[in-house]
Amino acid sequence: QECSKAVLALSLKPEWQQVQQLLASRLDNARELLEAADEKDFRYEQGRILELRFMLELEETAKATLERERTRKRTSDFT
Repeated sequence: QECSKAVLALSLKPEWQQVQQLLASRLDNARELLEAADEKDFRYEQGRILELRFMLELEETAKATLERERTRKRTSDFT
């Protein structure tokens, strides 16, 4: 939960947009490299794409985690 709060705090900084753009650009590049990869490099490029997608989705994941915590707390208050 603390990590989610930290990610959301970072997402409010002006640099966050630049980081997101850089990651999106690298993801595009990684997709191109994956398409051209041979058997040896295919898994490496596939892993790169997964990492970049994970990083690009951090903000949404943080929001979902915090919302789930809020919902859980509200639900337990009713019982």
